[in-house]
Amino acid sequence: MNIGGITPFSTIDYPNTLAATFYTQGCNFRCVYCHNYDFVEYKYPRLSDEYIESFLKNRKGMLDGIVICGGEPTIHKDLPYYCHLIKDAGYKVKLDTNGSEPDMVKYLIERQLIDFIAMDIKAPWDKYQEIILVKPPIEKMKRTIEIIKKSKIPHDFRTTIHSKLHTSEDIKEISKIIGPEETLTLQVCKPVERFNVPNEYTTEDLKKIAKNLKIKYKGV
Repeated sequence: MNIGGITPFSTIDYPNTLAATFYTQGCNFRCVYCHNYDFVEYKYPRLSDEYIESFLKNRKGMLDGIVICGGEPTIHKDLPYYCHLIKDAGYKVKLDTNGSEPDMVKYLIERQLIDFIAMDIKAPWDKYQEIILVKPPIEKMKRTIEIIKKSKIPHDFRTTIHSKLHTSEDIKEISKIIGPEETLTLQVCKPVERFNVPNEYTTEDLKKIAKNLKIKYKGV
C-alpha cells in the first residue's frame, strides 16, 4: 500500500480516540474540493514498511488508534495486510472510504480488521458526477452503505457541503440514502486551490438545516 504521509497526532480524526492518520496515495475519484489532492496524484515518496513499523512501535502508549484515509485506501489490495500490522501493534483502526469497493469493506469487517468506518456520501446520486468528475459506481456505493449499516462496528456517514454544490433539499436526499436510523455528519467545505470558490454556508447554517431534518431522522 502506498502511504505518502502521516499526521502523527490528531484528536479529531477518530472520535473519542487519540490517533495518527495515514494517507494512502491514489484515488478513483477526482472530487472538485479535495483537500488531499497531492495524495491522489502520488506526489510523495512511498513510506517504507520499516518506517511504518518503527512509527507504530515508537508511538505505543501515546496513541490509541490509527486512521487510514487517502486518497482512497480500499483501492489497494494489500490494505488488509496493513490493517493486520496496525492491529497486531495494539492499535484500533479507523477506515475512511468513498464506498466504491464494497468487497474490500466487507472483507475487512468480517475479519475484524477495522474498528470504525466513515463513508463519504458526496451528494444525491443524480449529482454525484458533478462532484467526483468521473462516472460514479452508484450500485457499489449502495452495497457498501448496506454492508456498513448491517455491521456491528461504529460508523459514520458524512457529507462535505458547499453552497455552489448542495442545496438544503440535497442534504435531505442524502439523509434518505442512508436511511432514518443512521446519523449523517455535515462538514463545511473550505476553499482549496483547485476549487477556490467562497462557500456561503456557515457552520450555523448547517446546524439549522440539521435541526429541521432531525424531525424525521435520527441525527444530522
